[in-house]
Amino acid sequence: MKKILIISMLILLAGCASKEPPFDPVTAFQDAEKNMLKENFEKARKEYQEIQEKSPDKSYDAALMLRIADTYFGDEKYDEALVEYQAFLNFHPVHKDAVYAQYQIAMCSFKQMTTIDRDPAPTRAALREFQTLLRKYPKSIYDEPAKRNMSACLDRLSEYEFYVGRFYHKKGAYKAAAGRLDNLLLVYPGSSAERDALYYDGLSHLELNERDRARVAFETLMKKYPSMKGRVEPLVEREKLVKN
Repeated sequence: MKKILIISMLILLAGCASKEPPFDPVTAFQDAEKNMLKENFEKARKEYQEIQEKSPDKSYDAALMLRIADTYFGDEKYDEALVEYQAFLNFHPVHKDAVYAQYQIAMCSFKQMTTIDRDPAPTRAALREFQTLLRKYPKSIYDEPAKRNMSACLDRLSEYEFYVGRFYHKKGAYKAAAGRLDNLLLVYPGSSAERDALYYDGLSHLELNERDRARVAFETLMKKYPSMKGRVEPLVEREKLVKN
């Protein structure tokens, strides 16, 4: 009997020893924050997600959702980050950090902008999301960086359009070139590509024997960019494009 009692006590003690301490979401969050500061984004993300899993009331907690999105952004996993920031906005549309989430959505595309010879879809997406930010959250702390990044997007898109337009011109597809460059000048006035676009636009219209349109392009070019006069004036005189 005594032997049985001792065995029972040992089993009971072993059971007590094997029990883990209760999960503490506060401590877990603090540990995750420390890893965020160290830029251990994957480890931090797992810790944030563990809090969501083990504390059901925290599944859609705003701070956790935003932090998980930030870990993906920190790891340069921009597609995943975008999904998480959008999920945050879906669940917390009027949260004080909603404007931050919107800015980060735009930045996810902005960070994926490519060179001018590649698909400009990320650039267009970034521009669209920055515009959404300015419309939905006017005069926020992200106003200036959003406007600055929008300007960069517009320049990149104009450079892409010029790249395509010049390609058509070099191929002898002057009608396609003129159409592309005319659109560039209309949609992106004052862009970084405007000077060269005006030049090739004039050349393309000249090749199409659209002399009035060529003259307007060259005159605009010399007026806005006086440094181009030495290159353009001889061409205008030779082709007798001077307005009577």
